[in-house]
Amino acid sequence: MDLDRTAVLRAAAHALRPGGRLLVVDHGSAAPWSWYQDADTRYLSPQEVAAGLQLPPRTWTIDRADTPRRTATGPDGRTAEVTDHVLLVRRTA
Repeated sequence: MDLDRTAVLRAAAHALRPGGRLLVVDHGSAAPWSWYQDADTRYLSPQEVAAGLQLPPRTWTIDRADTPRRTATGPDGRTAEVTDHVLLVRRTA
């Protein structure tokens, strides 16, 4: 059975009280040592994840939606630059 990730995130967001925050951190790229190396994989941007949640702007604010890059170290000690996706939304009302 596939998990409806968008529905789960939307339900988590709606469970928040005003002032509550939902933080979603995703992979934005695959490290060279990752077992899953499908060149056709498309990672949703933080903006696309936010749009999919369909949170009304009158009651939600996007505090952060960006794609920081970092140096990661693999199991063999090799390093590579990878991308993360960070989305932080806040319930305002």
